[in-house]
Amino acid sequence: MVSEMDRTTYLKEIETAYQAEVRGEATFSTLAQRATDPDEAAIWQTLARLEATTRARLVPLMQRHGIDTTPDEAQRQRGCERGEARAAQGFEAIVKSMTETLLPYLTLYARLEVEGPAEDRQELACLNAHEIALHEFAMRAHAGRGRQSLEPVEAFLREGQ
Repeated sequence: MVSEMDRTTYLKEIETAYQAEVRGEATFSTLAQRATDPDEAAIWQTLARLEATTRARLVPLMQRHGIDTTPDEAQRQRGCERGEARAAQGFEAIVKSMTETLLPYLTLYARLEVEGPAEDRQELACLNAHEIALHEFAMRAHAGRGRQSLEPVEAFLREGQ
């Protein structure tokens, strides 16, 4: 449970997580636009949808705490720039990087789910589950499983419908 002293930190962490979904959606959308392989474009489009869906599922949490849900244009721009930079690296390099760069988020979101207020658990569980699905995608894609790598992401997207 979040103590009153930790409340400011908690609110900042959930706001940062929300805006990270804005950045992630922009990154994956840019990768989809730059992809020359139709399968890769479809993968990036699905991951952009994952980020957008997760952000939408976090809105009730944000509203409960009076946090602005306006997408931060600076985060969107950072995501586009990151997508442009990563597009030049190629699919394999991107997913390999994801297997490593997602690890701190897995730790943070798992902690938020466990330590967050009871009234926020549903959204925090969603945030954590989305990151687990994204990391599982990256691990599978890095292992060469192609479009089958999306199975955990697609399962996550189906669960919320």
